[in-house]
Amino acid sequence: MEMKIAAWSEQSRITLDDIALDYEKTPFLEITQLHFSGYQKIGIVGMSGSGKSTLVNLLSGFLEPSRGSFTIDGQKTSNMNQMDWRKQLLYIPQSPYVFEMTLRDNIAFYTPDASDQEVLEAVKVVGLDGLLAELPQGLETLVGNGARPLSGGQAQRIALARAFLDQNRKILLLDEPTAHLDIETEVELKERMLPLMANRLVFFATHRLHWLKEMDTILVLENGRLVEVGSYDELMAKKAALFHLK
Repeated sequence: MEMKIAAWSEQSRITLDDIALDYEKTPFLEITQLHFSGYQKIGIVGMSGSGKSTLVNLLSGFLEPSRGSFTIDGQKTSNMNQMDWRKQLLYIPQSPYVFEMTLRDNIAFYTPDASDQEVLEAVKVVGLDGLLAELPQGLETLVGNGARPLSGGQAQRIALARAFLDQNRKILLLDEPTAHLDIETEVELKERMLPLMANRLVFFATHRLHWLKEMDTILVLENGRLVEVGSYDELMAKKAALFHLK
């Protein structure tokens, strides 16, 4: 059932209650209770297979939990596959999809009414200047699929440019967005990504632990269970799950 969800703001709040996802009747992810509010950056870490991507997919509505509920500003739902929620999301996965269309249309995918000047500003902010200079028709060059191939770093920059242009979507979901990038590309992109996280609710699943000092709260998952929640300094001082990931 579709529910009416207001635009996310500093006063907004979401609660996860007894969320569980089973795979072939075997528990795969279990979250007893979590609360998030306003604009903050949530890091999600754990070993491969711990449930990071699963949690992101539950929050995005791509997956429906086997049981449990979500409550957004007092309204309860069994899943996040809600139109009013989806239209507030910016989702950047490991391998962002680049459509077979012009570079301009790819960047302005969420904001088709953006002017060329705004698109060019986004190009500059995310460091796509070099690619643009190489394209024979500039912004009007076809890219993606059977058109001009792009590197993983270029695809990530296009996804970031989409986020930069869209100031209305206040929920940013990042699922291992730098997993396939070399460390030099990642360090450069990091400087460009951090400003995009301001004034948004951000969920960032990553195995690159250098991101964690930038997060307000860190969730540590082990075998589908939430074992620690806290700030980077708090969790490192405990010398428990997060400490032993390093």
